[in-house]
Amino acid sequence: MQRSTATTNQKSNAPAGSAVTEPDYTAVMRDIQQRLNFPIGAKAAENLIYAVGFIRTCGGVEDAEAVDRGGSGKIHKHGDRRADATAEYFQHWMTYGATGSQTRESVAEVARMHEHYKKSYTMSNAAFVHGVALFTILFDEIFQIVGLDVFTEEEKAAQVAHWRAIGEQLHTHDMPDTWAGLQQFNFDYEHNPQYFRPTPEAHRCAEALIVQFNKRWLPRPLHPLGRALLLSLVPDHVLVAVGERKPPTVVVALLRTAVRFGLLTQWRIGALLRRSRAEQDR
Repeated sequence: MQRSTATTNQKSNAPAGSAVTEPDYTAVMRDIQQRLNFPIGAKAAENLIYAVGFIRTCGGVEDAEAVDRGGSGKIHKHGDRRADATAEYFQHWMTYGATGSQTRESVAEVARMHEHYKKSYTMSNAAFVHGVALFTILFDEIFQIVGLDVFTEEEKAAQVAHWRAIGEQLHTHDMPDTWAGLQQFNFDYEHNPQYFRPTPEAHRCAEALIVQFNKRWLPRPLHPLGRALLLSLVPDHVLVAVGERKPPTVVVALLRTAVRFGLLTQWRIGALLRRSRAEQDR
C-alpha cells in the first residue's frame, strides 16, 4: 500500500485520542510520568531520552537549521542547560496537565521563543506537527526498539490528547488526532526529502548531543560506549539523515538487551518502593 506524503495528513478511522477527557488524560499522564521517573539514575535516563529524541528531531532540515544556528546554537554552547530546560518543560507539562494554567504559561513562553526564531529561520507547520507526533510516540518507539510493548490503548490515547493540546497552544494546526495518524505522519515526514534529509547542520547537532551526554555522565574511556548506546536507540533512517554510522550489529543487540533489562529492573524497583511507601502510610 502506498503511503501518503506528510502534507496530506490522512487520519485513521480509529477512535480519536481527543475523546479522552482532560481530567482523565491528566491523571494518566501523571501515572506515565511516575513510571518514567526511574528510582535509579533518573537524571541520566532523562538526558538519554532527550538526546535520542533530539537527534531524531534534528534529522528535519528546518529543525536542524534553527537549532544549529551556524554552529552557535545553545545546543553547542550550553548543552547541559539546553537538556535541562527541555526536560523541565516536559516534566512541568506532565505534572500540571496540558491545559492547566501553569502549563499554559510555560507553553506560552516556548511559543514566544518560536515566534522569535521564525523571524530568522523557516519553521513550517509540518515541522511543528512532526514535533508533536514525535513527542507523543517517542517513548513507545524507544521501548519498542528494545523489545518492550509498554503502553495500553488508554495510555496512548492520553498521550495523543496531551500533546495535541500542547501543540494547539504552540499554534500548530492540522494535527492527526489518533496514535496511528501521528505514526503515519511521522513516517511520511521522515521519508520525504523535502523535510528530512542529510545536512551539515543535522550532523553537527547530532554530534553535539552525543558529546553532551558523554561528558555529563560517562568517564572519557566510556565515551565510545555512550555513543554506541545513543545510536543503538535511533532508527536507521534517522542515522542516515544526521550522518551517523550505526554501531556493529552485535553491539546494537547487546546494548538494546541491556536497556531492556535495565528498564524492567527499574520498574520492578519502582513498584516495590511504591508498595513499601503505601504500606508505611497505612
